[in-house]
Amino acid sequence: MKELPKFNDGERAALVSLLLEMVNVDHSVAYEELIVTNNIHSRFSISTNDFNAGRNLDPVHALYVVKNMTDVQKRTVAQLLVEVIDADELVTDEEINLLNFICTATGLDLLFP
Repeated sequence: MKELPKFNDGERAALVSLLLEMVNVDHSVAYEELIVTNNIHSRFSISTNDFNAGRNLDPVHALYVVKNMTDVQKRTVAQLLVEVIDADELVTDEEINLLNFICTATGLDLLFP
């Protein structure tokens, strides 16, 4: 099994912030999205403090944090966002638009030519 990249406290908060944005972007929080995000929190050891910090983090700052991550971390963020998008098997335009915005704002689009 492939080893997961490590994230520091600020990076975990940024991840939480962007995952929450993705869950809420289509104004419909599906049960499956909650299951997927809880699984992500478990896999990446996101604590209650990390979650609260991410919930209160300005999403623009979260984008800045992700922009300064390593390429491996950025790819992982993109994969996790796609996991949330795919969770309920309903892909909305809002989700795709947000993913594209995040990828452009953080340089992720340059990692997936």
